[in-house]
Amino acid sequence: MNFILAESTFLRYYCPLVIEGNKRGIKSIFFISRSGKYNCCLKKENYEKINDFCLRNNVEIRDLAEIKNFPGLTFLVEGVKIESTTSIHTTVSITYMTDFSLGYDAYIEKVDYVVLPSRFFAERYNRISSKNLYLGSPKYDVSLTDNRILEKYNLSKKRKALVVFPRIRDLGKIDINKIYSVLNSMGYEILIKTRGKDPIPQSFKGGKCFEDDSWFPHTTMELIKVSDFVINFGSTSIKECVLMKTPVINFDIKPFPLVLEELYNFGYCENFSKDVDAQKLENSIKKLTESNLDAYFNDAIKKFLFVPGSSSSKILDRFN
Repeated sequence: MNFILAESTFLRYYCPLVIEGNKRGIKSIFFISRSGKYNCCLKKENYEKINDFCLRNNVEIRDLAEIKNFPGLTFLVEGVKIESTTSIHTTVSITYMTDFSLGYDAYIEKVDYVVLPSRFFAERYNRISSKNLYLGSPKYDVSLTDNRILEKYNLSKKRKALVVFPRIRDLGKIDINKIYSVLNSMGYEILIKTRGKDPIPQSFKGGKCFEDDSWFPHTTMELIKVSDFVINFGSTSIKECVLMKTPVINFDIKPFPLVLEELYNFGYCENFSKDVDAQKLENSIKKLTESNLDAYFNDAIKKFLFVPGSSSSKILDRFN
């Protein structure tokens, strides 16, 4: 199997497929290229992580220019670098969160297949095609263990709240420090997750801060796993929270309507506007952490998503 690795973030989708392929005796090759972004595969810290995974999983690393000599099943993410492939490749583009709603039209005629999490996503964004395969997402084919994550990030066994930090663009709309104050008063260890391209200003570092310390398993998923609930600001991480069955408190501060709005309308989520009402926030936290929310999660997964854990197997079964 060929994998076009144009950005390190793609590892979240590729690594589970590699691992499943190894179980079936299928050899994998990563074809890497430079992106110039924070997640560039050729940045020293990123390349070291890629190389470590490849050494442990018998994956070959080659320059993207060489892919013209390697026919066969070829995976991409959101059609990135499709121009590097030729007719000798069977191209399968994996969708990235909801990015496909913007780029799908640009690559759908150029790829052979597109893997989407569910039919809901295609219908919701009017991206229907005979090339669509509704097979879930390999990103969630990962086994996460609390004790291992706590040790990996040197975390305590205290109750935890994960804050998925908002874009710098939206910081002026929300009193982050007031949220921190409520979490501290309730005895929660505060974990703050951002991306490498969105560093947290010093004055807003109210807990342990993380960027993309690990691409696979991805840091965000690991922190969601060990947290009692997540403070979100309209991020598409709502999908990860639902699939991992972690309750959400969402502050609607983005300058556009909520993406995947349907996932916010279940009992596992408490919705807030831009104002931070300390007492309401505390009450919502207690409500979410003291209730059995499984039925809500299961309902949302059945209606809009997919049962995680076997997408890699389904994808490889499809292509035998």
